[in-house]
Amino acid sequence: MTVLAEGEGETLQRNIIPDDVFASFGFYSVPNLTDEERKPPEFIVDGMIPVGMSFLSGAPKTRKSFLALQLAIAVATGGTFFGHTTTQCDVVYLDLEGSKSRISARTENMTVTVPANLFVTNRIQERLSNGLTEKFQALHRQRPSIRLIVVDTYSRARGSPKAFGQNAYDADVSFLEPVQQMALSEGISILFVHHDRKGASFAADSFERLSGTMGISGSADAVLNLITEGRRFEGKARLEYTPRDAPGGELNLVFSDRYTEWQAFETLPSDLMGNPVCRWILDNVPEPKREGLFYPYEAVYRGAYGIYSEVVN
Repeated sequence: MTVLAEGEGETLQRNIIPDDVFASFGFYSVPNLTDEERKPPEFIVDGMIPVGMSFLSGAPKTRKSFLALQLAIAVATGGTFFGHTTTQCDVVYLDLEGSKSRISARTENMTVTVPANLFVTNRIQERLSNGLTEKFQALHRQRPSIRLIVVDTYSRARGSPKAFGQNAYDADVSFLEPVQQMALSEGISILFVHHDRKGASFAADSFERLSGTMGISGSADAVLNLITEGRRFEGKARLEYTPRDAPGGELNLVFSDRYTEWQAFETLPSDLMGNPVCRWILDNVPEPKREGLFYPYEAVYRGAYGIYSEVVN
């Protein structure tokens, strides 16, 4: 072994350097990677939620928990999440700000049925600072079918980590690193529901919206921001998603009080908005889970214009 002395005139600090320094770094050559090692990053929700650690952030009372619940249901059923395909698996949902009656009420009127392989709990004993990460790992190893863990909210599960003299940024990075590395090594996805910082609406970058330091968003494999449009109670929002290994994008959403869920919407082109027949068809689209009806053109025309059409030979 080679021994180097550092800190002249100070307390002697000794760093032991291995004889084979090159080997100690664990270097590899990209051309020598195996096919397994070359596999692209895996997504639980395509282009949105990768294997690893993600954060969904929003202001208080913006119904981000409803969105997280919809995502959990989509993955558990193997359905789509606003057009994004999912990898079906068992899902664990830590609803740490809720209760059995609350989640039952939230899902009662949804347009989808909550599957039996979505497992919910409202209480945990451990925190991320004292054993919860290791418990997640043990859970997956006992039940490999569980590949998505939703933690609602991050602040309830965080605990009180010790910073050991680090600044706030470095403390967040070192605290989250074991969580991320565990998720990546196990091939699972952990999604933390988080709060925006105060004054998030003035943030120049969506990554700056999360409460805490930029170490949180910088460590995450994906960040989703639920950004309200207009007044909070109007239920209009924009969902921005920025994964590390995909282009990302945004969705326009509106919250349906009737169905207690978020729904995507698009602004209709002016020719559809101004055409009475198109407007009548759009206004008479059947409700979710209801059978559609067939109308003759005469009925559609009368409904749109209030008069009968004339057949011209």
